[in-house]
Amino acid sequence: MMHRDRTTWLSLLRRIGFVLALVSCGPALASSVRELGFEEVVSLSALVFEGQVLGSETRQLRDGSIHTFVRFRVDEVIKGQYAAQEIELSFLGGSIGGRTLQVSDLHMPESGESGIYFVESLTRVQVHPLVGWEQGHFLLASQAGSTTIVTTAGHLPVLAVDAGTAPQAMSLSTGVAKGVAVRSGQGVAAALNRPMSVDEFKQSVREIAAQAQ
Repeated sequence: MMHRDRTTWLSLLRRIGFVLALVSCGPALASSVRELGFEEVVSLSALVFEGQVLGSETRQLRDGSIHTFVRFRVDEVIKGQYAAQEIELSFLGGSIGGRTLQVSDLHMPESGESGIYFVESLTRVQVHPLVGWEQGHFLLASQAGSTTIVTTAGHLPVLAVDAGTAPQAMSLSTGVAKGVAVRSGQGVAAALNRPMSVDEFKQSVREIAAQAQ
């Protein structure tokens, strides 16, 4: 049984599409995540939903790995099929029973935040359940006039999304998918001066998902 669990875990790591290396100085994992195009973020998502983080719980799985399970309220399904009002997603890492496991550059959604989440799989336990890690993690923020806008996980306002922009081969992610124009960006972002509203962002996702079918 132990050999089978270990084999399953190693197979999982190979499927993820990024590199994990054990850090010798302590219980931590170093990570490198491939940069994705926004169209790829949408197409790779089994579920895209708008929701809010309700809380989290850390558990140790049968193979000995530590995961933090984040619970979300599902306010609206943007892509995919999901009927329940809540969903629980598993992130590798956390502290339990005096043991701590950390993965560098893995930032879990925070309790109370509202956002739009691009979930890669509803059936597999993964290191990070969101497509491209932070590339599939967007936050909602209120502006003056009661307008709700979309920001990246790093709180950069999203000005536009371009489905036709692809990253260079094997380039590493900086936390924002290629084709997502932010206020601090260049090119198309420099010519725009208004962040996308949540409705505009969701409509763009729906259109990209429909074109990919």
